[in-house]
Amino acid sequence: MTLSPLFLVVVVAGLGSAKHEERDTLLNKPVNCETAAEDIAALEAAMPTGGERLKSAVQTFSPVGRVVGVVRGTREDTKDVLTGRTKEELTARVKEIRVACGLPEPTETSKP
Repeated sequence: MTLSPLFLVVVVAGLGSAKHEERDTLLNKPVNCETAAEDIAALEAAMPTGGERLKSAVQTFSPVGRVVGVVRGTREDTKDVLTGRTKEELTARVKEIRVACGLPEPTETSKP
């Protein structure tokens, strides 16, 4: 069985926006210094991956992806991942939590 390129585009373009909803929840959650370490870890884990940026490119530039994005209402989310805006928002939120809770910035040796 061979998969047509169009089928692959449809599958990639149709992947859900659960990650976006998770990010929204993390970004809108009030700062709680008792859970700051866990919140920062969750925000860092929610950073867009290379595969997610590739999916965003397919959704942005393929006709099928554009239609799916409009129908599902994920077009802006996709654009934000592709342009780096999502990563900037998550990084800013991590910094906000660190400042509010007096947590030090990680050093180069302690970064994953």
